[in-house]
Amino acid sequence: MTSGTPRKRRGDRYDASRVKLSYDLNAMFPYLMKGRNDSIAYFPISVNAEPLLAYIEKNKGTDNEITIFQAFMLALVKTLRARPTLNRYIIGRRLYQRHNVVLSFIARQKYSDDSQETNVLVTIKPEDDRATAIAKLTGEIRVAKKGEQKDDDKLVGMFLHLPRGLLRFAIKLLEWWDFYVDTPGFLKGIDPLRASVYVANLGSVGLGAPYHHLFEWGTCSLFVSIGKIEPTVCVGDDGQPTVRKMAQLRVALDERIADGYYDARSLELMMDYLEHPEMLETL
Repeated sequence: MTSGTPRKRRGDRYDASRVKLSYDLNAMFPYLMKGRNDSIAYFPISVNAEPLLAYIEKNKGTDNEITIFQAFMLALVKTLRARPTLNRYIIGRRLYQRHNVVLSFIARQKYSDDSQETNVLVTIKPEDDRATAIAKLTGEIRVAKKGEQKDDDKLVGMFLHLPRGLLRFAIKLLEWWDFYVDTPGFLKGIDPLRASVYVANLGSVGLGAPYHHLFEWGTCSLFVSIGKIEPTVCVGDDGQPTVRKMAQLRVALDERIADGYYDARSLELMMDYLEHPEMLETL
């Protein structure tokens, strides 16, 4: 991957370059389907997790040591780098290509009903390698689990102290600025809904993967739910029923950023990375 951020041109945003649409039906989609949930597409994915589990066990204590969650995140990074059209978003009826891969997810301090949770935002730049990406992930999770109030938590707290009428006006004003100008400066780098992909790791709490809506606020065009890994009856290579440890994923994406064929090939690539985890040794 090449390093550096492209020079900002007229019409670009702080985190993305504007993509000019051709004069066809695709250029009308932002007007015909105004919101992300007007244009949402759902994809169920089943991943054979046995090669990944074996790889994780084999590499414990080595330079290639990796966790299940890290493997899923690296697979997403590799997919978005190899298939950059998925790393786009629409705002202000315009299409933009992100400069970086930005991962967003929730971290809990501990697994209990009264535990606090906080959003984690990790930016993977084009020049970042596997070791750097993993270090960024573990570093941000470590900070989140300390329980210290982060910038996004402080910002939310500040807004929630406003009277309801003033809060509604402030949100409308921010939406207007976002639509016509750019992301407001104080939201840059801290708003978890301005990400390439939002990930919900429900498998970590023993749940299956739900279908999830996209958020109208922000710029996130892709949501991935990860369910628990469990034995599942499937068809073996010989055509007979067999039991394998499978991971269920549910993907929601904004179909305005890419066509169905591109989406399908991209998700197949992500599955390939997870089922051949040695491919995750490089980004």
